[in-house]
Amino acid sequence: MGAACSMSPPVPPTETSIATPSFVPATENKPIAQVPPTETPAPTSTATPTTTPTRTPLPTATPTVTPTPYIPPAHKIAIRQTSTGAEFFNVETGEPFIPRGVNYVYVPHNGGTSNLTLKIGVYDPDRTRRDFRALAGHGFNTVRVFLDQCNAGPGCIGDSDNAGLNPAYLDNIADVLAAAQETGLFILFTSNDLPDQGGYAEQANEGSGATFAGYRNSYYLTPGAVTATRRYWRDILTGLNDRAAAIDHVLGWELLNEQWMFADQPPLSLTSGQVKSTTGTYDMADPAQKRQMVSDGLIHYIAEMKDEILAHDPTALVTMGFFPPKVVAPDWFVDTEPLLAGADLDFFDFHPYPGGMTVAQLGDVYGMTGYTAKPIIMGEYGAFRHIYSSITAAARALVNWRADSCPAGFDGWLYWAYYPADINAGDPTWGFTDENGFLLDLLSPQNSPNPCATIAIPNDNLAFQKPVRASVSLPDEPPENAVDENSDTQWGAGADAPQWIEVDFGQPAQLTQVKLLVAQWPAGHTVHRLLGVKPDGSVIELALFDSDTEQGDWLTFSPASPTEAVQIIRIETISSPSWIAWSEIQAFGEIPP
Repeated sequence: MGAACSMSPPVPPTETSIATPSFVPATENKPIAQVPPTETPAPTSTATPTTTPTRTPLPTATPTVTPTPYIPPAHKIAIRQTSTGAEFFNVETGEPFIPRGVNYVYVPHNGGTSNLTLKIGVYDPDRTRRDFRALAGHGFNTVRVFLDQCNAGPGCIGDSDNAGLNPAYLDNIADVLAAAQETGLFILFTSNDLPDQGGYAEQANEGSGATFAGYRNSYYLTPGAVTATRRYWRDILTGLNDRAAAIDHVLGWELLNEQWMFADQPPLSLTSGQVKSTTGTYDMADPAQKRQMVSDGLIHYIAEMKDEILAHDPTALVTMGFFPPKVVAPDWFVDTEPLLAGADLDFFDFHPYPGGMTVAQLGDVYGMTGYTAKPIIMGEYGAFRHIYSSITAAARALVNWRADSCPAGFDGWLYWAYYPADINAGDPTWGFTDENGFLLDLLSPQNSPNPCATIAIPNDNLAFQKPVRASVSLPDEPPENAVDENSDTQWGAGADAPQWIEVDFGQPAQLTQVKLLVAQWPAGHTVHRLLGVKPDGSVIELALFDSDTEQGDWLTFSPASPTEAVQIIRIETISSPSWIAWSEIQAFGEIPP
């Protein structure tokens, strides 16, 4: 304390006196002034009341309140078991729900670039609502939307700091759900891939190398990839919950648009050695173990992702999309049969397109023949322009395809796509909006309430499915292939020129146009004669085609005025560098009274 304190004898207090302090603390090490013992010190302040002063309570600490966790609204569409198998139903009404709609792709491929519907600066809320109202007005109930085809670069789903998702992009996803809620539609959100931006792909590819090729083959079979993908779905769901998005208008979360792996990359390309994946160790010399490794890995992957999704969206439905196995690309490995039995998906999404195998054949390829345990939807189907040269030909193929798919076990149909793709996409289909919304009207529940029934579509192609004969034919390329309006099939003679093929209209017709689709390899100079056979049997030459041709060319005869009435047209090939074949023969004209 510094200097010591001295104390004076106490002065007995009287009834009116106030005791003074017996000591004063030292200040700045200075001696304290002494008070003479015979004198009472003069008070230096007014007397205080003798009553006990009221005590001011200390402020009470604000109790810690744990915020109530956000609970997303329950989904309106669920799945139940019936006497005929599993089906979707509306939880609020109890009515069966049949997904019918379209893939909402309003940004063309742009010569190979994937659709960018949700990209910041491209996404158009007003346009989306206008299109959704048009779909709902036609009776459609479901729209399939890609979450992440815009996966890297400015305005895409991955954040620019490469550490998560872009908040503005999440705003767009939430707005699509708001548009669906406003129009009564449901969204099937599908993930095309882990985005290249956001840090997910790097984490998924950690440890890839000689045993696991990066990208597809490591994404589904390695622990790091499972962790990265769980984080991705966590970020999507928490981001939408933070925005209180209308998750109840999600039909389902699709883990992958189309699941496949590279058959020609490790570990599937390995023919010896042991490989350790997320689910065990497998012998690559044994094809059965290799197949088991893939199915075990995918079943585990699906369970992990579903667990993550349900943690944030407890009533969600989870699905996955698939190409037809062994059909799309020979070096892509797709195996759906073991997943139908073992994967914890709520429903399956298969993508068969008309123009090749029948629906029944594809059902066998998928392994779904007779399967009723879970719903299976056709999340993509469409009519390719290179196969169906007119929208009416496309329409006939589509309604028959849809009707044939009902007995095969399909429970829903989503057309590809709403807007037509850029012609440079390589595989453009006829869009819902083509020809003033022809397919939008034709395929709508409003105009075709029973998707399992065919629709009569007028056909002005006089050659369609008419009797046809040829000089000679290969067993698997009969002449009927040339009049089926399917450009992916052909009549093939299996022999060099000269050869012929002819179509009988069954009645005389005055022709205004004949179109011939070339099937030829190699390309080169060809000479063909187009002949007409009149009802009396006489023959007239309608056209001579003498030019260089190649696969996919159309040779067209369009006279200035209708021809004389002919009942048969014959195409004779005089010379060609290839075996003689035609993909399509089409004829248009007038039937005289």
